[in-house]
This record gives sequence, structure tokens and C-alpha cells, in this order.
Amino acid sequence: MADIREPVPVNVLSGGRITALQWSPRFRRVPENIYTSFVYRVSFPYPANWRRVSEERYEGAGGFFQVSAISAGDRIAGVCSSEAFHPLMPYGSSPRIVMMTIQNREACFIFPSADQPAEMNKQAALIVRYPRPVRIGETFYNYFILWADVNHIRQMGGRLSFI
Repeated sequence: MADIREPVPVNVLSGGRITALQWSPRFRRVPENIYTSFVYRVSFPYPANWRRVSEERYEGAGGFFQVSAISAGDRIAGVCSSEAFHPLMPYGSSPRIVMMTIQNREACFIFPSADQPAEMNKQAALIVRYPRPVRIGETFYNYFILWADVNHIRQMGGRLSFI
């Protein structure tokens, strides 16, 4: 069994009287904090060096996230399509929608196309159906939405938990 926390010598080249060894690189885990919102009823990790901008938004070197909720119809495909192909084109002209399940709930990732406006800072989205509608103020919401930069959204979304 291999232990990824310890470097292991790997025989890179051998022959005759020449042998060269190279140490496998150490995996460095980025320190994390856990974002928890009792309003949106979610929890997920984010880089520890990011700072709170508002109750719903955090930013830092190399990325950001923001949370909200969507009160929309029953079909998640329609909700994802409406977000991805919004008239203002926040994800560019041809975003990619990837349907999946997260925490056994219907979900989709929305990834931007190459022509996404620069001011969107490589924003991607994750929409997940709540286990049951969540009341925020006087409105019930069927879906949670996470906006984050494309380099962090999979990691955050993959460890999203409903609370």
C-alpha cells in the first residue's frame, strides 16, 4: 500500500553502472475553512486565505464564491439552461452544462465558454435541488446556487453538504 504523505523513490533510469533516482513530489493540501450558512442550509470548504466580502460572498487570491437560492420550476434542466443562457451571457456564448448528482440530489455545473466576458472572472456555477424547499424570508426556494471561479467550483461542489 502506498502512503501519499511520504515521498517514495522512483527508479527513473538504470543501466550499466548508472542509476538515477527521483523523489516523487509531495502533495500539498491547501488549508481550508468551512463555509456554513443556516440561511441557505449548506456547508462546503473554501481556501482559508479567502476573506468575507458579505454574508454570501468570499474572495481571495485566485478565486471567489457567492451563494444564493433559486425559486423556479420543477425541471432542473430548465433551471440550468436559464442560468447558463441568460440574455446577458455571463458564461459566454456557448457555456457547457454538466448534469450530475450531488448529495443524491439533481445538480448541474455550468462552465463558461472561452468568450466569457473578462469581468466575470472565470465564473462558473453549480445548481443543486434542495432536499426540500428552503424558506428564506417569505419565499420558498427549490434550488441552491453556488457561483465560483472555474478553478475552485468542482472542489467546493464536490464536498457540498445540506444542513
